[in-house]
Amino acid sequence: MLPMDTQTLLVIIIALLSANLIFVGIYIVLILKEVKTTVMKINEILDSAATVSNAVATPIAGASGAISAFTEGVKAFKAIRGLAKTKKYTKKVEEFDED
Repeated sequence: MLPMDTQTLLVIIIALLSANLIFVGIYIVLILKEVKTTVMKINEILDSAATVSNAVATPIAGASGAISAFTEGVKAFKAIRGLAKTKKYTKKVEEFDED
């Protein structure tokens, strides 16, 4: 067996470490690309969820407005009917007083 001097051993170790660092760097780049595509897909999902929630919220807000308009109309109708009843009552009272 040939004796290795320290300089040759250090060169071999540095070469192996450099190759290892290159492989690790490439692996990290591939992982970051996957993370980027995942984040982009999540962003698309969130955008579509926002679109769906807006599509659902708009009719609900419209229905809420229609219901409140209907209840206000019923209140107005009751108020008008109440006024009509009081006018009939006062007319009857006036007719009764005249007799």
